[in-house]
Amino acid sequence: GSLLATFESSRYNEWGDARPDFQLADVFGVHSTGEVIGPQANSYARIEQPHPVLQGFNGTVLLPAAESRVPVKSASPLALSIVPSYPTFPPEMVYPRTPRTTEHAAVFREAGKSRIAYFAGDLDRTCWRSGNADLSQLLQNAVKWVQGDDPVVSISGHGAIRHTYALGPQQVRFRVSRGGSIKSVRSLRSSANLSFQQQSDIVSFEVPGIADYEVISLVANR
Repeated sequence: GSLLATFESSRYNEWGDARPDFQLADVFGVHSTGEVIGPQANSYARIEQPHPVLQGFNGTVLLPAAESRVPVKSASPLALSIVPSYPTFPPEMVYPRTPRTTEHAAVFREAGKSRIAYFAGDLDRTCWRSGNADLSQLLQNAVKWVQGDDPVVSISGHGAIRHTYALGPQQVRFRVSRGGSIKSVRSLRSSANLSFQQQSDIVSFEVPGIADYEVISLVANR
């Protein structure tokens, strides 16, 4: 079988007492080296080498990481490393003091036909709380990779984090200056001319729908 795990999985016994190391350390391929770090104001990871779980992040070597993490060590190849947290204010201090480390942010390993993906941080919780699309993509990639090339079950479709949900028609009433006359109404985002009515100084029109944002231009007769 294959396994995807995050953060403190298997770090506590049935009574909730902390173990000195992960119970599944040999499965994860990592060992805990200290107590939980975080929550942190900012958290990043660096792509050190290509891996299927890291596909789709072209043009960057830095990814958002989890709010909290367990410091770990591993003998596995370093694919995703920790960028230590740094101040978020004042602006001139916002930079990593140690831009590169050898601490694993995640471990991806194969044992026979099994695939194991372990993330040292609470990536799933951080994704849920932040709605970050990159974290969502990272988790989706990990799920697909541990499933293998011919999974028993696969699902594809739009998700709540990576896509917007359009609003329906919106009715707008706009008061122009007294005596003003409007000759056209146009939605700039969707590049469409809109039908409108003007009665005295009130202009009425309908915006058919809004995906993410819209800008309406009213052009006056001169």
